[in-house]
Amino acid sequence: MLAEAELGEYLEEIRKEVCSHCVERPAGGPPCAHFGKQCGVEMHLPQLIDAVREVHSDHIGPYLDNNRCKICQQCTLLHSSACPCPMDYLAVLLVQAIETVDGRRALRERMRAIIAPLVASKAGLEAVARAYEQAAGRWTGCDFPTRVGKSGLDLQGLSSADAKVRARMALRPEEREEWGVAAEWLDGLELAAADAEAEAILAVTAAAAGHWDGAVKHARNARAIESTSGRPLRGGPFTWQPLYRAIVSAARADGWWLEPAE
Repeated sequence: MLAEAELGEYLEEIRKEVCSHCVERPAGGPPCAHFGKQCGVEMHLPQLIDAVREVHSDHIGPYLDNNRCKICQQCTLLHSSACPCPMDYLAVLLVQAIETVDGRRALRERMRAIIAPLVASKAGLEAVARAYEQAAGRWTGCDFPTRVGKSGLDLQGLSSADAKVRARMALRPEEREEWGVAAEWLDGLELAAADAEAEAILAVTAAAAGHWDGAVKHARNARAIESTSGRPLRGGPFTWQPLYRAIVSAARADGWWLEPAE
């Protein structure tokens, strides 16, 4: 079963692709428990992910059967009026969301597997590999305090999907507009995080091949994308700065002249 710290990526994808279609979602949700709605996804997310992973089928029936066996039969709310499970009518979307995240995680693992032998084949890249490993997957969106809009919305921990849901559920036009602006800003931040990670992968690959000009350029791009997002200035950790410094240091050790590390 996944550790608590690993669940965030799955929950974000589910909120974006599944919760927005839930007819039982209360105003202001998700998360829904705070608004008095017991949600099967929120209650059983680790078990739900495990149950979906156990099945590989082109049909939804086997997924439903496994969920009912592994989750529903153990749920204290089974057969009650508060039975919260959305699996019957949202099952396809839930399976797709979980398998989408599994695919992204598998891609990251493949990149690590590709990078590891490249780094091992070239002395002096241990610090580069370590910096990449420590940073990969850490920044995906808003993980720092914010004050957005006239009401000073704090979007820390929210995804663009969360903001879009709240915009749709808002009762007042001005509130709807503020959440709409927040969703656009979060969309841009999430795209920036993905772009920065892509640049970091290119940087490490170039470093492993000894192409220091490209390695430094891509590492600098990753750092610049993060800096431009405002994340480090607003209290968030600086994810890609250590990788840039590690690559500059390795390049110098390999005899390349570069500007002083920042």
